Amino acid sequence: MRFRFDFEKTVQAAAVLLHHDEKRMSRLRLLKLLYIADRELLIESARTITGDHAYAMKNGPVLTQIYDLIKGEGSRAGEWDDFIHSDGYRVELKQEPGRSQLSKQEVEKLIQVAERFRNWDDFEISEYTHGFAEWKNNFHGDETMRIPWDEVLRAENKGELIAIAEKNSETSRYLDDLFGP
Repeated sequence: MRFRFDFEKTVQAAAVLLHHDEKRMSRLRLLKLLYIADRELLIESARTITGDHAYAMKNGPVLTQIYDLIKGEGSRAGEWDDFIHSDGYRVELKQEPGRSQLSKQEVEKLIQVAERFRNWDDFEISEYTHGFAEWKNNFHGDETMRIPWDEVLRAENKGELIAIAEKNSETSRYLDDLFGP
């Protein structure tokens, strides 16, 4: 299953998390919180917020298109920087992008995740994500491996949601073909 990366929703989701943390945090923290929110929403409703692809990397699972945007790479890095500016290993909310693309459930999930990990330091969050079965199954030292979203569902005994998630991702691709991404 492959979800469609949604730039607008991703910027808005990142802004919700940053707004909840005095508008600044490390890029590691932002990446981990977005991954956790995507993962939990997938387990609950067979869809993700960002639609990004996850990869198993040294510091745990990473949403790669978001990571590229934070590093100033990718075709929409300039747009990203209009809202979220990277300064070394820190990111800062420069301008509110609104929340119009996010559902109430998505905003609630982001706030729940931000609150739950508020008192954890960045490396504690990173270590927490090292406990995810999908990361353990796909991390092989220096080799970067893609984490299939269906592995998350299987690891959490939610295999019955795989067909729904696949249908959701097919619908997104179909709509992209009709109307563009």
